[in-house]
Parts: sequence; C-alpha cells; structure tokens
Amino acid sequence: MMRARWLRLRSETGDDGTIMLLTLGFAVLALMLILVVSAATQVHLQRMRLTHVADEVALDAADSLDIGGYYAGELNAPVDGAVVVLSPTAVKATAEERVAAAADRAGLPPTEVVDAYTADGFTATVTVRTVVHPLFGIDALLPFANGITLTATASARAY
Repeated sequence: MMRARWLRLRSETGDDGTIMLLTLGFAVLALMLILVVSAATQVHLQRMRLTHVADEVALDAADSLDIGGYYAGELNAPVDGAVVVLSPTAVKATAEERVAAAADRAGLPPTEVVDAYTADGFTATVTVRTVVHPLFGIDALLPFANGITLTATASARAY
C-alpha cells in the first residue's frame, strides 16, 4: 500500500525524464567545449607554422646576395668586418619569391608577404600574413566565419 502511494506521488510531481534532459544538456555543452577548444588549437598551430614560415623567408632574404653581381664588381664591397650589405629590392624580391613554397611546405593556406625590408642594410625583416578558418564551421565560432587573419614578423642578419 505504501509503495503504491509513493509511486502515485512520484508521478504527480512530473520529475520523470529530468535526469535525461540534464544529461543531454551537459553532453551538448561538453561537445561544444571540445569543438571550440579544438578550433582554437588549430588556429594556434597555424600561427606557429606562420611564424616558422616568416623565419624561413627572413633567413632566405638575409642570404639574398647576388653572387654573380658581387664577384663581377657590380655590388658594394663588404664593410664592418666583412659584412655584406643587403639591397632592399633584393630582400623584397627574395621574400616574395620564396614565401609560397615555404607556406606550402608548412601546410598553410595561401600566404603573402606584407612587408620585406632592410632598415640598416644588414638585417632583413619580413612580415607575412595568411587567413585561416576555424574547424568544423561551429555556430559558436560564427563571428570568425570569414577567417582569422594571422600575421608574423621575423628578422635575420646577414653575416
């Protein structure tokens, strides 16, 4: 008799199925959290790859001496302890020539040189940029639907 009364009272409160609803809500929340963290990790890894590309292109630009022109006497002689002076046009041309191959090796989307210059004639500074798109097309990441622009700057000295 007591058990029947308890069952009747329990059914009158309308609690049936609330645990299932809470479990479903927490599962959806956990899944969204995992997807957002995965997307953020993917963007961070792309940023690290872009930094590597900027380093590689800056090193190539610092080595952008025209060897044939140098030995033909068409370039300035080394100064300050045999340091070769870099040409701003050679730095820019080398950076633009090598950025696509470096980005391709790193697995980046199309990457462009924003700026490549030498301020003192000895240091090549290169800035590269790319646009990455977060994973999965999550609605929570809708503000980033057009992609996230990443920029990296690196410098290398010619010796």
